Amino acid sequence: MDIPNKIKYIIERILKSEDRWKALYMATWGWSYQIKAQFEKTEFWEKTKSFGLPASKNKQHFYKPKELYSILTSRDGEFTIGHLQTLFSLFEELLNEASKILFNFELDTSKWKNMKKFFNQDDTKDILTKKDINELKLAKETRNCFIHNGSKIDKRWLDAYRDARGVPTVSMGSELQKSFSNIFHQIENWHGLIVNITKKIEGKIIQK
Repeated sequence: MDIPNKIKYIIERILKSEDRWKALYMATWGWSYQIKAQFEKTEFWEKTKSFGLPASKNKQHFYKPKELYSILTSRDGEFTIGHLQTLFSLFEELLNEASKILFNFELDTSKWKNMKKFFNQDDTKDILTKKDINELKLAKETRNCFIHNGSKIDKRWLDAYRDARGVPTVSMGSELQKSFSNIFHQIENWHGLIVNITKKIEGKIIQK
C-alpha cells in the first residue's frame, strides 16, 4: 500500500533529524571558535560589547566575549540529549500511527509496555532482537530522565541499563552525562537503531 502522508512526513523528519542536530552542533562550535580567535588575546575578551541578533527587536545582545564563548561551549549535552528527546517523540508518533495500519488498533507507545507490545505482534516480532529491545528501553529511559528528572538517573534508568548492559557503574541521582563514556557517540548509536527500525516499519506498511 501507499504510505499515508502523515506517516511519510514523520519518517522524513526522523531520517533528516541527524542533519538538523549536527548542523546546530557545528554552528555553535564554529561560532565559538571565531569568538575565541577574534577576542581571546585582546583587551576586549572580558569587556561587554554588542553582538548582532537580527531576530531580536533590539537587533543585538550584549556579552563579554569570554562569557559568550563559555555559554556556547557548554551546550553540548543539552543539544545531544535534546536530539534524543526530539527523535524519540517522533518515533513514538510513528509507532502510534503505524499500529493503526499494521494491527488495526492504536497503541499508546509513550508507555514502555505498549512500545514493547508493538514489537511483539505477528507482523512486527521479526524487527528487533532482544538486545535491540533492551537498548531501545535504555534510550527511552535516558530521554525520560532528561525530561522529567533534570538529567538525574532514577531507578527505572538503572533497571533498564542492567537489562541492556549489566551492572551500572553509576548510582541513582548521578548525572546522565556520567553514565556513558561518550554520550555523543551513544546518541549516535541509538539514532542509528531508531532509523533502522523506522525503515523496517516503512517496509512493513508498504507490504500491507
